[in-house]
Amino acid sequence: MGRRQKPLGGSTEAERFALRLRELRAGRNFTIRRLADKAGYAPSTLSKAESGDQLPSWEVTEAFVQACGEDPATWRSSWLVADAARVQDPPAAESTGPAPAAEPVPPVRSPANRLRLYALIGAALVIVGIVGVLIRALIPDEQPASSATSPPTKTGEWRELAEVLPPDPDDPGDGMDPIRAECGSPAVAATVITLDDVSVRLPQGTEFGRLRLRHQPACRASWGQVLGPHGSDRVVHIAVYRSADQVFAPSSFSGQDVSSYGNMLTTTSGCVYAEAYVRTPQGDGPIARTRCA
Repeated sequence: MGRRQKPLGGSTEAERFALRLRELRAGRNFTIRRLADKAGYAPSTLSKAESGDQLPSWEVTEAFVQACGEDPATWRSSWLVADAARVQDPPAAESTGPAPAAEPVPPVRSPANRLRLYALIGAALVIVGIVGVLIRALIPDEQPASSATSPPTKTGEWRELAEVLPPDPDDPGDGMDPIRAECGSPAVAATVITLDDVSVRLPQGTEFGRLRLRHQPACRASWGQVLGPHGSDRVVHIAVYRSADQVFAPSSFSGQDVSSYGNMLTTTSGCVYAEAYVRTPQGDGPIARTRCA
């Protein structure tokens, strides 16, 4: 039986944000473990995100919301406000008994406080951009992510790599399942980087979801991940390509879920890019393609 969550009074931005996360998960009737399977994070990480003790990182928030079937973009502004306001929040303290009555924290209303809050939000956006640049610069790949280019037009003979079964976590390589090879498993999900993110569309042109080029620096490998409303009547095809030696690793998924992923290719021999499309009873959607990174 799971541990009972502590009640939240909503006196801080972190607690108010945690309450929204709890309500979202409850609305989907997900347990923490079920959510962890979908989000790719450890149950303890997601439980901490709901605790209200501190604001979860944007990466954890994004995975949490996406796993619950919502668009993370609709949560971005409220997360930034909570992140900017957390410096004004009182530190969370563990209670050993009934807490004494206290006046609720008044909302920020004065012009000076609003200007200070907007300045903090702007600074947070700048910091997010700087961190993104630093992460890409530190990827231990022979071609830095900052020099990523559009994938070349495929010419000549390309060699298809069959899936390697069972994958070897001690020696991850081409054609392996990134989760089972422990390159993208929940235990290391926090270290996986998104190198590119593009739209995936259905045959009629409406957006299905997003194609992400995912990268694990420790494994020096990349793979494709598609986020969107999967179903039994839709087959999502994902493939990763490495132009240096003209090899590719294809995969497909059909079933009810919020995301799917393909097999991986190592980046030690050159940059890798991903392609994906959705097959429906009405036909195939256009091919989505990431940069080569």
